[in-house]
Amino acid sequence: MHTARFPRFLTIRYAKCLIEKCEEGITSDEETIVFDFSGCFFSDPFAITVLVGAMSACLARGKKVHYRTSPNVKLESYLGSIGFYEFGTSPVGQSKFKQRQVELQHLKAIDPTYTDAVIRVLGGYLQMFPGVKASLHLSLNELMTNTFDHSQTIVGCFVCVQGYNRRGKVSICLTDFGKGILRILSSSPKYNFLENSIESIELAVKEGVSSRTGKLAGLGLSHIHKFLEINNGEIHIISGDGWVHWNYAVPGAVQIKRKRLSIAFDGTIVNILARADGEGLYVLASENPEEVIF
Repeated sequence: MHTARFPRFLTIRYAKCLIEKCEEGITSDEETIVFDFSGCFFSDPFAITVLVGAMSACLARGKKVHYRTSPNVKLESYLGSIGFYEFGTSPVGQSKFKQRQVELQHLKAIDPTYTDAVIRVLGGYLQMFPGVKASLHLSLNELMTNTFDHSQTIVGCFVCVQGYNRRGKVSICLTDFGKGILRILSSSPKYNFLENSIESIELAVKEGVSSRTGKLAGLGLSHIHKFLEINNGEIHIISGDGWVHWNYAVPGAVQIKRKRLSIAFDGTIVNILARADGEGLYVLASENPEEVIF
């Protein structure tokens, strides 16, 4: 039996530790893997999608998966409400969608109703014209399409959303355990010059960059970046041994931090933090020529 003990805070700040613990469980020779949350007190959508993806990857490899719950009542209540212990499933005819969150989902194909729910959560915090909502809807769908088209993940894509009133943030995280951005892009002759994960992540966010041919592509991450720049939000992308963090908190400027992971993550994580304090009005050029986002 292999036991993976997780830190007190299950957040993007502790991504390196979380990924290492998950990879140890996935690659362990032991038949039974225990995910131990007995020392945990807080979690965000980033950690939730990574953890359930790792559990699913273990199950797909024929391992038995168990967990030890947290003694923290608030954390356990949140994990229950988000669908963590059910891997995103719920009884037929029932929905856990709430104003501040969208339950954890294990997606194996595009689900427009789920994307609708994500946009509803954002709309509950931000004043967005229909065109902006439609553009974000399209961008999120393309991110998931990339997962299903290219990642070759055996466990699909995991998505989770949570709004935080006190912090004035909405957190959206998409995680897959597939090939990773470097292997996906470098497989195309157009991008076979790529040599490392950080370089490939930074290229992937540029408009029009995609390994797909014959149809419109490469808009998802670039459109989301444009929105977050106006919104003064943040985005983390982790793929392979690369981790790049864009912070648009200062209007008109962006801080970019790059890190290398000691243990590569076999897949891609896109973690979005949108400012959600209700200020500002988000419109397209076609809706209001004086305020342009996309």
